[in-house]
Amino acid sequence: MLHMSDLKKEMVILLDNEPHLVLDTELSKRGRGGSVLRTKLKNLARGSYIDRNFRQGDKFEEANVTESFAQFLYADDSGYHFMDEKTFEQFTLDEDIIGDKRFYLKESDVLRILLYEGEPLTLTLPDRVRLTVTSAPPAVKGDTVDAAMKTVTTETGLEVEVPMFIEEGEEIQVDPNTGKYVSRR
Repeated sequence: MLHMSDLKKEMVILLDNEPHLVLDTELSKRGRGGSVLRTKLKNLARGSYIDRNFRQGDKFEEANVTESFAQFLYADDSGYHFMDEKTFEQFTLDEDIIGDKRFYLKESDVLRILLYEGEPLTLTLPDRVRLTVTSAPPAVKGDTVDAAMKTVTTETGLEVEVPMFIEEGEEIQVDPNTGKYVSRR
């Protein structure tokens, strides 16, 4: 059994017999009232988000989650298809599980997959994703009053604010956690 102090970001715990991913934690101390740990959790079975507070005496179980690596094969109307790197078994994740991560998936990318009791729950993206710019408006001379940024579209359909010097066909790096431009490749 785990205690409140054991709870960390990216940990998967069992609440109400369902796995929940810890997205954020914040410790709050209030005088004589004791400590309260405020958390933001994602129910991995249903895809919903909840806010939950834990007190000093609360106990919970860590979910039996295993980690695997899978290659992204393709997407179609039935979902997003992956192949496990070790067993070569193919599986499909629904669009509601993938969500906005779809903008960072390219065919043949290898990603970390979390499995709960052998079933795939969610995937983890790398810190930086390389994407090719497919549409970029031309830079306008004298348009540098502010930070001189423009919006481009990538091969996956993601729209990103980039510096004016980025052109169509260039490869850029994007942070999938923020959706922001990091650098030119």
